[in-house]
Amino acid sequence: MKPAIRLLLGLTATSFFPVSMAILLLRPDRQALTILIGCGILAVLSAWRLLESSLPATFREWRQRRGTADAFVKRLLSPLEEFIAGIQASTNPKQDDVLRQRLHDRLDGLARRRNLLPAGGEIKEVTVLISDLRGFTTISDAYAAADVVLLLNRYFTRMTEIISRYGGKVDKFIGDSIMALFVAPMENPKDTERAVCCAAEMQIAMDSINKENIELGMPAIYMGIGLNTGRVVAGKIGSDLHSEYTVIGAEVNLASRIESSTLRGQILLSENTYTQTAHITQVKEPFSLAVKGKQEAIRLYELVAVGPPYDLVVPEREARRTPRASVDIPFEFQFCDGKIVISDFFQGRIMDLSSGGLFASTTSKIDPHCHIRFRLKTDELGVISHDIYGKVLKVDRDQGLYLMNVEFTIIDPQDSVTLRSLVKRLLGITPP
Repeated sequence: MKPAIRLLLGLTATSFFPVSMAILLLRPDRQALTILIGCGILAVLSAWRLLESSLPATFREWRQRRGTADAFVKRLLSPLEEFIAGIQASTNPKQDDVLRQRLHDRLDGLARRRNLLPAGGEIKEVTVLISDLRGFTTISDAYAAADVVLLLNRYFTRMTEIISRYGGKVDKFIGDSIMALFVAPMENPKDTERAVCCAAEMQIAMDSINKENIELGMPAIYMGIGLNTGRVVAGKIGSDLHSEYTVIGAEVNLASRIESSTLRGQILLSENTYTQTAHITQVKEPFSLAVKGKQEAIRLYELVAVGPPYDLVVPEREARRTPRASVDIPFEFQFCDGKIVISDFFQGRIMDLSSGGLFASTTSKIDPHCHIRFRLKTDELGVISHDIYGKVLKVDRDQGLYLMNVEFTIIDPQDSVTLRSLVKRLLGITPP
């Protein structure tokens, strides 16, 4: 307390007695008595405030917390009682794990609000799941803001429900991206199993989301998911103005790199994640990918299905198996390094085309799994597109040419419709 305020309170308290005696002597009536009582209350409060300010800080903190201790205990007991009731009613062992995780999350949240967690960071082993919508920027530019927000909220609602059901915790939303963590109070391999199952069900749920989108006159959306398991630093990050409890480290960055390499409807697992779930997962042939922060290329595994007792099959998206038409179209393309487009242009020829990808040749050296940007411009076929982004899936060599299979990762919805109509026309498919 400031010295000036303390002095004022002291003077108020000590002046009570002379003031009260003067009032009683000059005006011995009911009004004087009322004034006397009021001054007395003020004096008592002032004296108590003065006394409290002189007490040790530990005593003041104890007094402040004593009044809220019962409420805090009740908040702790509530999730415990729900957990006990849920365990007693549950007949599914998998559901028991989810209940334990929810209990941990709620107690963890209470501890953070009560400032009971250590100030520094701690090392934890977690499975990081990062999902992202493919080409959502072009959708947000083409539709009304209110419709885009409703679409995104429908998507987030369904995804967070699935993440919660598998015992995961949404760490943050970044635009249309979700970062979720899977870690139990006591680390065990089932954390990773739940994360892989969660990713599979998230992709399965996209069917119902897209069905609703189409019924509402909105376009279908596609999602890629990357998972990585490793040790991270968990702690309170930020400042006094804003902070959050999150995880950081090389393994989180790797999960982000893996997600950025996914295609529409694809789930990619890191080596660590696959090793811990190999007994229940079915994957495609692994491939190597060079990523920033790693001196050697990492091995990635595309998830196809999760076996018993989960029995989940990752759906193959229509955009990845659309019909192709033979063409001979010259095109220029640029390489992408992350979110940066390299300015140099390279020449190539498109040999077949679909609404979801193309097969092309070029004399320029090109590596598998790189990303390119290009536009389709052909007066003969009457197509002029916006910028299209694609990922090179496979590269072959033939008589000095590099032959590449490219799948589109970002394409304007109207361009997709135009290419679909063009392919049907080239293949002689009559619209119904």
